[in-house]
Amino acid sequence: MASDHMIRASDQDRDAVVTTLRDGYTAGRLTLEEFDERMTAAYAGKTWGDLRKLTEDLPVQPVLGSDIPGRTPTPTPAFQAHPPRSSGMLPPARRRHRPVAFLPLIALWIVLALASQSSHAIIAPTVALIVALVFISLARRR
Repeated sequence: MASDHMIRASDQDRDAVVTTLRDGYTAGRLTLEEFDERMTAAYAGKTWGDLRKLTEDLPVQPVLGSDIPGRTPTPTPAFQAHPPRSSGMLPPARRRHRPVAFLPLIALWIVLALASQSSHAIIAPTVALIVALVFISLARRR
């Protein structure tokens, strides 16, 4: 809303501004004196316009009016480092590797190991198993 600067501020709005100021102080954007001055002004603020003036030079603006029934305000950053995605979708989460996929290879290794008559004959199936597991693991990460 363009003319909402005259809306009376609630205690929750004042707390949201103080939280934003505290984050700015913690990040080093405000000195202790600035934080103290603005925090005092926030608790004395009467309207949304008064509160917005206190955080207009910070990168993230507080959410005002979140205590109004039926209203779902969104935080408004002062600037956006990255433009929003046009599709509105987030990248897919990485899938976890399932150990079940390795069961056929492990079974093959056990059969080859049992079929071999000497201990030296186990080396080739073991190396083959390790190489196969590495390739499968690398292929699934892509």
